Amino acid sequence: MGVKSPRRSLLFVPGISEKMINKALDIDADSIILDLEDAVESGLKSEARALVKQAIKRFKAKNIEIIVRINDITTKDGAMDVEAIVEETPDAIIVPKADVEKIVAADILLDATELRYGVEQGEIDIIPLVETSEGILDIKAILNASSRITAVQFGAEDFTSDLGVKRTVEGDEISFARNAIAIAGNAFKIDVIDTPFTNIHDEASLEIDAKKAGSLGFTGKACIHPNQIKVVNEVFTPDRKEVEKAEQLLEVFEAALQSGKGVCTFEGAMIDKPIADRARRLVERFQTIENRLKATRKD
Repeated sequence: MGVKSPRRSLLFVPGISEKMINKALDIDADSIILDLEDAVESGLKSEARALVKQAIKRFKAKNIEIIVRINDITTKDGAMDVEAIVEETPDAIIVPKADVEKIVAADILLDATELRYGVEQGEIDIIPLVETSEGILDIKAILNASSRITAVQFGAEDFTSDLGVKRTVEGDEISFARNAIAIAGNAFKIDVIDTPFTNIHDEASLEIDAKKAGSLGFTGKACIHPNQIKVVNEVFTPDRKEVEKAEQLLEVFEAALQSGKGVCTFEGAMIDKPIADRARRLVERFQTIENRLKATRKD
Protein backbone atom coordinates (compact mmCIF):
# COMPACT_ATOMS: atom_id res chain seq x y z
CA MET A 1 0.00 0.00 0.00
CA GLY A 2 1.10 3.54 -0.68
CA VAL A 3 1.40 6.48 1.68
CA LYS A 4 -2.01 7.33 3.11
CA SER A 5 -3.71 10.69 3.19
CA PRO A 6 -3.62 12.51 6.55
CA ARG A 7 -7.40 11.91 6.68
CA ARG A 8 -8.15 15.16 8.47
CA SER A 9 -10.97 16.11 6.09
CA LEU A 10 -12.93 13.52 4.11
CA LEU A 11 -15.49 14.97 1.69
CA PHE A 12 -18.61 13.03 0.77
CA VAL A 13 -19.46 13.37 -2.94
CA PRO A 14 -22.63 11.84 -4.43
CA GLY A 15 -21.63 8.99 -6.74
CA ILE A 16 -24.48 9.86 -9.08
CA SER A 17 -23.37 13.46 -9.75
CA GLU A 18 -20.78 13.73 -12.51
CA LYS A 19 -20.72 17.50 -11.99
CA MET A 20 -19.85 17.22 -8.29
CA ILE A 21 -17.32 14.47 -8.96
CA ASN A 22 -15.57 16.73 -11.48
CA LYS A 23 -15.48 19.60 -8.98
CA ALA A 24 -14.06 17.34 -6.29
CA LEU A 25 -10.95 16.76 -8.39
CA ASP A 26 -9.83 20.29 -7.50
CA ILE A 27 -10.98 20.42 -3.87
CA ASP A 28 -8.38 20.43 -1.09
CA ALA A 29 -9.88 17.67 1.05
CA ASP A 30 -7.43 15.04 2.26
CA SER A 31 -9.71 12.28 1.01
CA ILE A 32 -12.74 12.07 -1.27
CA ILE A 33 -15.57 9.68 -0.43
CA LEU A 34 -17.64 8.75 -3.48
CA ASP A 35 -21.00 7.76 -2.03
CA LEU A 36 -22.99 4.91 -3.55
CA GLU A 37 -25.27 4.51 -0.54
CA ASP A 38 -27.44 7.31 0.88
CA ALA A 39 -26.65 9.81 -1.89
CA VAL A 40 -28.01 7.53 -4.64
CA GLU A 41 -31.66 6.55 -4.96
CA SER A 42 -32.37 2.89 -5.59
CA GLY A 43 -33.22 3.25 -9.28
CA LEU A 44 -29.90 4.94 -10.08
CA LYS A 45 -27.46 2.55 -8.39
CA SER A 46 -26.16 0.99 -11.61
CA GLU A 47 -25.60 4.39 -13.22
CA ALA A 48 -23.75 5.61 -10.13
CA ARG A 49 -21.50 2.54 -10.10
CA ALA A 50 -20.43 3.25 -13.66
CA LEU A 51 -19.65 6.89 -12.83
CA VAL A 52 -17.69 5.95 -9.70
CA LYS A 53 -15.74 3.23 -11.51
CA GLN A 54 -14.59 5.78 -14.10
CA ALA A 55 -13.89 8.47 -11.49
CA ILE A 56 -11.58 6.36 -9.32
CA LYS A 57 -8.74 6.38 -11.85
CA ARG A 58 -9.03 10.16 -12.26
CA PHE A 59 -8.56 10.80 -8.55
CA LYS A 60 -5.71 8.31 -8.37
CA ALA A 61 -4.00 10.07 -11.29
CA LYS A 62 -3.97 13.23 -9.15
CA ASN A 63 -2.72 11.28 -6.09
CA ILE A 64 -5.87 12.01 -4.11
CA GLU A 65 -7.02 9.32 -1.69
CA ILE A 66 -10.27 7.93 -3.02
CA ILE A 67 -12.71 6.05 -0.80
CA VAL A 68 -16.05 4.55 -1.82
CA ARG A 69 -18.99 4.17 0.54
CA ILE A 70 -20.75 1.05 -0.67
CA ASN A 71 -24.28 -0.12 0.02
CA ASP A 72 -25.05 -2.70 2.69
CA ILE A 73 -22.57 -5.48 1.93
CA THR A 74 -25.18 -8.15 2.71
CA THR A 75 -27.41 -6.91 -0.14
CA LYS A 76 -27.17 -7.32 -3.90
CA ASP A 77 -26.28 -3.64 -4.31
CA GLY A 78 -23.39 -3.89 -1.87
CA ALA A 79 -21.94 -6.95 -3.59
CA MET A 80 -22.33 -5.28 -7.00
CA ASP A 81 -20.58 -2.15 -5.71
CA VAL A 82 -17.51 -4.19 -4.75
CA GLU A 83 -17.56 -6.04 -8.08
CA ALA A 84 -17.69 -2.73 -9.97
CA ILE A 85 -14.87 -0.88 -8.20
CA VAL A 86 -12.19 -3.38 -7.15
CA GLU A 87 -10.54 -3.49 -10.57
CA GLU A 88 -9.84 0.27 -10.24
CA THR A 89 -8.40 -0.24 -6.72
CA PRO A 90 -9.83 2.57 -4.62
CA ASP A 91 -7.84 3.19 -1.46
CA ALA A 92 -10.66 2.04 0.79
CA ILE A 93 -14.32 1.16 1.04
CA ILE A 94 -16.63 2.37 3.80
CA VAL A 95 -18.94 -0.35 5.12
CA PRO A 96 -22.15 1.25 6.45
CA LYS A 97 -24.08 0.03 9.50
CA ALA A 98 -20.95 -1.88 10.39
CA ASP A 99 -21.10 -5.02 12.49
CA VAL A 100 -18.83 -8.05 12.66
CA GLU A 101 -20.80 -10.01 10.06
CA LYS A 102 -20.62 -7.18 7.53
CA ILE A 103 -16.91 -6.55 8.02
CA VAL A 104 -16.12 -10.25 7.60
CA ALA A 105 -18.31 -10.39 4.48
CA ALA A 106 -16.60 -7.33 3.02
CA ASP A 107 -13.17 -8.79 3.75
CA ILE A 108 -13.98 -12.11 2.08
CA LEU A 109 -15.57 -10.46 -0.94
CA LEU A 110 -12.61 -8.12 -1.38
CA ASP A 111 -10.21 -11.09 -1.16
CA ALA A 112 -12.06 -12.96 -3.87
CA THR A 113 -12.55 -9.97 -6.16
CA GLU A 114 -8.95 -8.77 -5.82
CA LEU A 115 -7.79 -12.27 -6.75
CA ARG A 116 -10.05 -12.34 -9.79
CA TYR A 117 -8.82 -8.98 -11.10
CA GLY A 118 -5.16 -9.51 -10.27
CA VAL A 119 -5.14 -6.82 -7.59
CA GLU A 120 -2.63 -7.29 -4.79
CA GLN A 121 -4.26 -9.00 -1.83
CA GLY A 122 -5.16 -6.55 0.91
CA GLU A 123 -4.66 -3.52 -1.33
CA ILE A 124 -8.05 -2.02 -0.50
CA ASP A 125 -8.68 -0.86 3.08
CA ILE A 126 -11.92 -1.22 5.01
CA ILE A 127 -13.38 1.62 7.07
CA PRO A 128 -16.28 0.51 9.29
CA LEU A 129 -18.99 3.17 9.58
CA VAL A 130 -20.34 2.68 13.08
CA GLU A 131 -23.83 4.15 13.31
CA THR A 132 -26.00 1.89 15.44
CA SER A 133 -26.32 1.17 19.16
CA GLU A 134 -25.26 -2.42 18.53
CA GLY A 135 -22.21 -1.20 16.66
CA ILE A 136 -21.13 1.02 19.55
CA LEU A 137 -21.47 -1.83 22.05
CA ASP A 138 -19.56 -4.21 19.74
CA ILE A 139 -16.88 -1.78 18.58
CA LYS A 140 -13.88 -3.86 19.70
CA ALA A 141 -15.08 -6.97 17.89
CA ILE A 142 -15.82 -4.93 14.75
CA LEU A 143 -12.30 -3.51 14.66
CA ASN A 144 -10.89 -7.00 15.22
CA ALA A 145 -12.86 -8.46 12.31
CA SER A 146 -10.41 -7.60 9.49
CA SER A 147 -6.73 -6.79 9.09
CA ARG A 148 -7.75 -4.36 6.31
CA ILE A 149 -9.19 -1.86 8.78
CA THR A 150 -7.15 1.37 8.87
CA ALA A 151 -9.81 3.74 10.20
CA VAL A 152 -13.18 3.81 11.91
CA GLN A 153 -15.89 6.37 11.19
CA PHE A 154 -18.82 7.51 13.33
CA GLY A 155 -22.25 8.23 11.83
CA ALA A 156 -24.30 10.31 14.25
CA GLU A 157 -27.42 10.82 12.14
CA ASP A 158 -28.28 7.13 11.86
CA PHE A 159 -27.10 6.56 15.43
CA THR A 160 -29.49 9.13 16.90
CA SER A 161 -32.26 7.81 14.66
CA ASP A 162 -31.56 4.35 16.05
CA LEU A 163 -31.80 5.75 19.58
CA GLY A 164 -34.94 7.69 18.72
CA VAL A 165 -33.51 10.98 20.00
CA LYS A 166 -33.11 14.42 18.49
CA ARG A 167 -29.74 15.37 17.00
CA THR A 168 -28.55 18.64 18.57
CA VAL A 169 -25.79 21.14 17.83
CA GLU A 170 -24.35 20.61 21.32
CA GLY A 171 -24.05 16.86 20.74
CA ASP A 172 -24.62 15.66 24.30
CA GLU A 173 -26.67 12.76 22.93
CA ILE A 174 -23.65 11.36 21.04
CA SER A 175 -21.00 11.88 23.72
CA PHE A 176 -20.86 8.26 24.87
CA ALA A 177 -20.69 6.94 21.31
CA ARG A 178 -17.94 9.38 20.38
CA ASN A 179 -15.90 8.41 23.42
CA ALA A 180 -16.34 4.69 22.75
CA ILE A 181 -15.23 5.01 19.12
CA ALA A 182 -12.29 7.30 19.91
CA ILE A 183 -10.99 5.02 22.66
CA ALA A 184 -11.33 1.92 20.49
CA GLY A 185 -9.71 3.57 17.48
CA ASN A 186 -6.80 4.72 19.62
CA ALA A 187 -6.38 1.23 21.08
CA PHE A 188 -6.17 -0.21 17.55
CA LYS A 189 -3.83 2.60 16.37
CA ILE A 190 -6.06 3.57 13.43
CA ASP A 191 -7.55 6.81 12.14
CA VAL A 192 -10.70 7.92 13.96
CA ILE A 193 -13.10 9.92 11.76
CA ASP A 194 -15.91 11.97 13.25
CA THR A 195 -19.43 12.35 11.94
CA PRO A 196 -20.23 15.21 9.54
CA PHE A 197 -21.61 18.51 10.84
CA THR A 198 -24.85 18.94 8.92
CA ASN A 199 -25.36 22.73 9.02
CA ILE A 200 -23.17 23.82 6.12
CA HIS A 201 -23.76 27.52 6.82
CA ASP A 202 -22.71 27.55 10.50
CA GLU A 203 -18.91 27.72 10.39
CA ALA A 204 -18.56 28.78 14.03
CA SER A 205 -20.48 25.76 15.32
CA LEU A 206 -18.59 23.49 12.93
CA GLU A 207 -15.32 24.64 14.49
CA ILE A 208 -16.64 24.05 18.01
CA ASP A 209 -17.92 20.59 17.04
CA ALA A 210 -14.65 19.63 15.34
CA LYS A 211 -12.59 20.82 18.31
CA LYS A 212 -14.80 18.78 20.66
CA ALA A 213 -14.20 15.68 18.54
CA GLY A 214 -10.46 16.39 18.45
CA SER A 215 -10.37 16.75 22.23
CA LEU A 216 -11.86 13.25 22.52
CA GLY A 217 -9.22 11.66 20.30
CA PHE A 218 -10.68 11.85 16.80
CA THR A 219 -8.08 12.46 14.12
CA GLY A 220 -10.33 13.79 11.36
CA LYS A 221 -13.88 14.60 10.35
CA ALA A 222 -16.13 13.79 7.43
CA CYS A 223 -17.46 16.79 5.50
CA ILE A 224 -20.59 17.21 3.39
CA HIS A 225 -19.68 20.52 1.73
CA PRO A 226 -16.41 21.91 0.36
CA ASN A 227 -16.79 25.02 2.53
CA GLN A 228 -16.22 22.86 5.62
CA ILE A 229 -12.80 21.58 4.57
CA LYS A 230 -10.66 24.56 5.56
CA VAL A 231 -12.01 24.66 9.12
CA VAL A 232 -11.70 20.90 9.57
CA ASN A 233 -8.13 20.80 8.24
CA GLU A 234 -7.10 23.60 10.58
CA VAL A 235 -8.70 21.98 13.63
CA PHE A 236 -7.10 18.58 13.02
CA THR A 237 -3.63 19.92 12.26
CA PRO A 238 -1.55 20.43 15.43
CA ASP A 239 -0.64 24.08 16.00
CA ARG A 240 2.98 24.66 14.99
CA LYS A 241 3.71 26.70 18.13
CA GLU A 242 2.36 23.90 20.32
CA VAL A 243 4.51 21.42 18.41
CA GLU A 244 7.63 23.56 18.92
CA LYS A 245 6.90 23.81 22.65
CA ALA A 246 6.39 20.04 22.79
CA GLU A 247 9.75 19.52 21.11
CA GLN A 248 11.41 21.78 23.68
CA LEU A 249 9.69 19.89 26.51
CA LEU A 250 10.99 16.60 25.13
CA GLU A 251 14.54 17.93 24.95
CA VAL A 252 14.39 18.93 28.62
CA PHE A 253 12.85 15.61 29.61
CA GLU A 254 15.40 13.57 27.66
CA ALA A 255 18.21 15.53 29.31
CA ALA A 256 16.70 14.72 32.71
CA LEU A 257 16.54 11.03 31.83
CA GLN A 258 20.17 11.08 30.77
CA SER A 259 21.09 12.46 34.16
CA GLY A 260 19.18 9.70 35.92
CA LYS A 261 16.03 11.66 36.76
CA GLY A 262 12.51 10.51 35.96
CA VAL A 263 10.91 13.91 36.33
CA CYS A 264 11.89 17.49 35.55
CA THR A 265 10.35 20.94 35.30
CA PHE A 266 9.50 22.82 32.13
CA GLU A 267 8.17 26.38 32.21
CA GLY A 268 7.36 25.97 35.89
CA ALA A 269 5.42 22.70 35.55
CA MET A 270 6.47 19.21 36.61
CA ILE A 271 7.04 16.87 33.66
CA ASP A 272 6.93 13.09 34.00
CA LYS A 273 6.65 10.24 31.51
CA PRO A 274 2.89 10.50 30.74
CA ILE A 275 3.23 14.21 29.96
CA ALA A 276 6.32 13.58 27.84
CA ASP A 277 4.52 10.78 25.99
CA ARG A 278 1.63 13.12 25.21
CA ALA A 279 4.07 15.71 23.85
CA ARG A 280 5.78 13.02 21.76
CA ARG A 281 2.48 11.94 20.24
CA LEU A 282 1.68 15.53 19.30
CA VAL A 283 5.03 15.90 17.54
CA GLU A 284 4.64 12.55 15.79
CA ARG A 285 1.10 13.45 14.65
CA PHE A 286 2.35 16.74 13.18
CA GLN A 287 5.25 15.05 11.43
CA THR A 288 2.98 12.33 10.03
CA ILE A 289 0.63 14.94 8.57
CA GLU A 290 3.52 16.90 7.07
CA ASN A 291 5.07 13.77 5.55
CA ARG A 292 1.80 12.49 4.16
CA LEU A 293 0.92 15.83 2.63
CA LYS A 294 4.29 16.02 0.90
CA ALA A 295 3.85 12.51 -0.45
CA THR A 296 0.20 12.67 -1.50
CA ARG A 297 -0.79 16.18 -2.53
CA LYS A 298 -0.43 17.67 -5.92
CA ASP A 299 1.42 21.00 -6.42
